[in-house]
Amino acid sequence: MITQFPKDVPFNELGLNIKKINALIEYCKDEESDELILISKNGMYHENFTNTNKPIALNSLTKVFAGTAIGLLMEEGLISSLHTPISTYFLNLNKTEMSEITLWHILTHTSGIHTDGHDNELSAAPNIAEYVLALPITDKPGTVSKYSNEAVGLLSEIVRRITGKTIDQYLNEKLFIPLGIKDWEWLKDQSNNPYAYAGLSLKGIDLAKFANLHLNDGVWNGKQIISKHWIDTATHPTQSINRNWGYLWLTAYVEDVYVGYGMSGFGGKYLLVSPKENFIAIRLVHRKDPIPAPSADLFFKLAIDIIK
Repeated sequence: MITQFPKDVPFNELGLNIKKINALIEYCKDEESDELILISKNGMYHENFTNTNKPIALNSLTKVFAGTAIGLLMEEGLISSLHTPISTYFLNLNKTEMSEITLWHILTHTSGIHTDGHDNELSAAPNIAEYVLALPITDKPGTVSKYSNEAVGLLSEIVRRITGKTIDQYLNEKLFIPLGIKDWEWLKDQSNNPYAYAGLSLKGIDLAKFANLHLNDGVWNGKQIISKHWIDTATHPTQSINRNWGYLWLTAYVEDVYVGYGMSGFGGKYLLVSPKENFIAIRLVHRKDPIPAPSADLFFKLAIDIIK
């Protein structure tokens, strides 16, 4: 546990393997990264390769923030159970195939809602929720693990129907302001609803605050922002269909041993958190078309190798 946000130190003072850190730094340089942040119990190494001062699009990393919104609503008692059917919020779904889908199914990528495997049509839809609710069910909910931008897209509208606020307004109040995150952006559909599966942009240092909050069991400056129970549950395997998924977090293993969790966003936005090792690794880059996206697997391998 890192109880305070760490101070800046040279990478050779992190107390970690210097040769392995150098390998990760070289990877980030080769892949034209904008920011690399490494945090250990000894401090934080922050390399801003391009001197960027603008928020960077997190793409699918946005999903863990959407999941966090559901966790915060649970703590407020505004959601009684993750097994609440989504028809509670979309009454027109009663007696349809979608009536069996619950919040839990969305958070674990087991909703069964048809997915295209990309977000081209989804992001072009005038209203994300209406688009998704018109899609067919291709698998019985809770039986197949299939990564779904479409299902996660519903979380934005669900948050709005519960709170009367858009998901960015809600998270700004409950998460960003308490963490001192002021410079952020969130893309919206034509109906002014923020995308829940992508769309959030943050600076590397602010993503590090969010990650550090998780290392500190949800406590920031002595105040409980996210419950420890939610963090523990959301960042560990949640079902037997695919142990790689928590609640929109991916779990990480070395030789079948759990070492932490993280998430990636298209185009090279990566976050790894290892509570046992008090370790965080972040790599961000502004999307540079038509340069191919770097290997997420290689980043996570190099990052995990530092703490092995």
